[in-house]
Amino acid sequence: MTVETAVPYLSAEYLAELTRLTTAAPAPPARADFRLQFHATDTPEGVIDHHWVVRRGTIVAAARGRTADPDLTITATYADLVAFQTGELHVATALVTGRFAVTGDKAKLLELMLVLQAGHYARAAAALWARTRW
Repeated sequence: MTVETAVPYLSAEYLAELTRLTTAAPAPPARADFRLQFHATDTPEGVIDHHWVVRRGTIVAAARGRTADPDLTITATYADLVAFQTGELHVATALVTGRFAVTGDKAKLLELMLVLQAGHYARAAAALWARTRW
């Protein structure tokens, strides 16, 4: 029996596993293609920059660091990102209240919502979150 170890949220391992899970069962093709930069503040490690690359509705890459020419950048506190990931904070609420500060092509927010609401993302995220150390 394989025992899966806890994965620290926003670690390189967490982001690699997110990529693996979402590409293992990709979404039906969607018109969602963008580069999303996250700027997480107040994390246990200080500031953490990480990004997603989404192609046809699937996160094909997620990694720490900055991506060249992001379409959209979201700045949020670690606590707000955890609340979002655990379902305590809805993305629309985070955006409307300013808890997620957004710069870049705001039209890409609609594409992001399509990805976040897709069943394949929810299943992959749930599998990862079940063993995430927040």
